[in-house]
Amino acid sequence: MKAFVILASLLSLAVANPLFERDACACDISKCPAGNCDCITGLMDACYVAQTKAGTDCGKPVYPACGGSIGDTCASDEICYYTDKACDPHTQPCTGICANDYCGGHWDRECPDSRWSCVYDETCEKNGGVDCDGQCILN
Repeated sequence: MKAFVILASLLSLAVANPLFERDACACDISKCPAGNCDCITGLMDACYVAQTKAGTDCGKPVYPACGGSIGDTCASDEICYYTDKACDPHTQPCTGICANDYCGGHWDRECPDSRWSCVYDETCEKNGGVDCDGQCILN
């Protein structure tokens, strides 16, 4: 019984210690591969649900955005994927989230949706075109 009381006391001190505090609104998306839109939004959505259930008001999730009025651009190996399919980025400012631009390859990975085309590496195609890597380009 003494051991339990001591253990409970130490645990309560550790929880109350500000050195052990975490930001209740933090969401670690470092587990996602760079530019993996589904992973990032999924983790952020899960964090939002967990925070809400815990009674923490963190506001709605803010995803890494690009394009639109924000004007931020993505890394050189990413595309700005516009989640609103009704928005035409050729005629209006659309806001999106950064996603990997890779397509093709051994697993024949497709682009996010039909608004994008996979443009394959020309050198690879000239040398037989087997399992060529490509880059998603907005139509």
